[in-house]
Amino acid sequence: MKRLLPLLLLFALSTTALAEWEWLSADLRLAQHKLISHRAALASLGEPMVGQTVPEFGLQHSMLLNAPPESPFLQVDLGASQAFDVVALVPAIVDFQSLTQSAYAFPPRYRLDASDDENFATFTPLKVQLNEDAVLYGAAPVIVHTPSIKARYLRLTVPTMARVEGRWTFALSEIMVLQGNRNIALGAKVLHLKGTNLPPRWLGQNVTDGRTPLGPPMDRSSVPEYDALFAAIHDDVTTPWMAVDLGGERELEEVRLHPLHARQGADVPGFRFPQQFRVETAAQADMKDAKVIYDTHGVDFSNPGNNPVTLPAQGLRGRFVRVTMLKIQPAIRADFALSELEVYSGNENVARGKQATSSGDRPRDAIRPLSLLTDGHVSYGRLLELPVWLAQWEQRQTLMRDIAALEEQGIKLRRLAMQRAVSLAVLGVFVIAVGLIFVSIRSRRRQARAQEALRNQLARDMHDEIGSNLAGMAVISELPMHDPEDWKEINRIAHETTDAMREVLWLVGARQESGIDLMEQLQRVAKRLLPNHTVIWNSLTTDLPSSWPVESRRQVFLFFKEALTNIQRHAKATQVNLSAQITGSVLELIIQDNGRGFEPAEATSGMGLSSLRERAKQLSGTFALDSSHLGTKLTLRVPLAAKLRHSPF
Repeated sequence: MKRLLPLLLLFALSTTALAEWEWLSADLRLAQHKLISHRAALASLGEPMVGQTVPEFGLQHSMLLNAPPESPFLQVDLGASQAFDVVALVPAIVDFQSLTQSAYAFPPRYRLDASDDENFATFTPLKVQLNEDAVLYGAAPVIVHTPSIKARYLRLTVPTMARVEGRWTFALSEIMVLQGNRNIALGAKVLHLKGTNLPPRWLGQNVTDGRTPLGPPMDRSSVPEYDALFAAIHDDVTTPWMAVDLGGERELEEVRLHPLHARQGADVPGFRFPQQFRVETAAQADMKDAKVIYDTHGVDFSNPGNNPVTLPAQGLRGRFVRVTMLKIQPAIRADFALSELEVYSGNENVARGKQATSSGDRPRDAIRPLSLLTDGHVSYGRLLELPVWLAQWEQRQTLMRDIAALEEQGIKLRRLAMQRAVSLAVLGVFVIAVGLIFVSIRSRRRQARAQEALRNQLARDMHDEIGSNLAGMAVISELPMHDPEDWKEINRIAHETTDAMREVLWLVGARQESGIDLMEQLQRVAKRLLPNHTVIWNSLTTDLPSSWPVESRRQVFLFFKEALTNIQRHAKATQVNLSAQITGSVLELIIQDNGRGFEPAEATSGMGLSSLRERAKQLSGTFALDSSHLGTKLTLRVPLAAKLRHSPF
């Protein structure tokens, strides 16, 4: 039982080291595999550039002490009944450059409906979230697919509002309605009763102004060398401009101006966006036939931060589109910058990759190419079409939802696996304990059998040798001793008895005999057991390793003694050749006589061959027998490094 404690300690350490416990649960291994796969898929989408970069947060309902008796709503008027494919509800974020990216007061329960009736006497449900609270992951938008839907009005009804600082409210940054690649809800009229009127943060019009905390529709897998194209006041240029040649006259739907998010220097969204500007289109490069798409008309334009500025083109036709700076932001340098200029016609950006021109930049160490204006990149990444961008957000949200579910599942499965591990540990401890008890009992029985065998051996030796010698001495002493040879015989028997007693003491490990070497014992017993034979030692080693167990030495001695006893009793030999030498790491013992020999198959049990074989097996050695009418040869080979096996002998 002394071995039980270290084994239990080793078992405990091995189980606690497997912190994830997957080895105990196939379901947990599968969940962990899925979790790793989902995390890799989420990482492949890239980190979104989320943050509030403008003062316009969105729309917020007035904060109420008590929940209202009637469900509040907000309604968007698209201006005409038209088909659309996707509706996106973008949560509000109230922190500039938010690191937590948590949604603010998003309605936990709501319904989204569409109708051509302003009063929603009849309507088509788009999304109904009434049975359970909505779960948002960061600032990810709620995306509703609306194929085959055509309507003028969208209404978001909120029967359960969010709880913020002990009051009831809800907030929304933006409602986007996609028709192909365009957001047709931009600038749409918004109806919201009891909304918070706190400009510029909270206004009804903010929910369709195109300004969200999600930034431009891009992925960050490809970042351009330069972050934007600049046009500056210089020489005779008082109103710097940049333009794109569409390669042919087209009917225009909208123009998107993408601001610079400075990264080569200060980290400033909307850096050098013009305070006042004009956007025109013309059929001629000199813009003499220009038609105005948009003009600030002397009113400062609020900095868009990271958001694209989308301007409807009202179906104007033109080949060239020019952006002219009318007033710069207060700065030391008189220039403005854009990271990209997009022009949509026929639901696609027809400016991508087209030739750009400019009134010129200020002198720089490295000239920025004009192609920056139409290369498909904004400051921090590659532009995506709105449906693709929202699909990525949808995929990102699905992955985040699945990851959260897998993490929760993993906790439960890990708990079950730990319980299973505890059960296995208890079972293992029980099995080990039972096994050790069994081994201990079996070992004790072996030791008892070995001790019994040793006692029997000693009893035989004492009876056969010491007892018979003493009986012989008693018989001789009872006779009249007139012949000096009788005294010599008594002396011989006494010495022989003394040697036999020393062998017995050596076998039992008596202190006074423990120093005697095995080879010396072999010589003594050969001399004692074969007094009438010619004994020749061909070789006798003196290099037995001190680490060789005493019990193995005793077994070799008993083998040797039993073999000589057989020669004395059965062989009728006159000469015995002996050898004990070490070859490599093997002790080789050879006993050869010139007796009458025998047939090994016909040998009787009294000749002790089975005992010799058993002792050889116990020593993990080999026993060879060769016998003929010319004599018998016994060979025992014992590996010195082998452990002694248990045996009944």
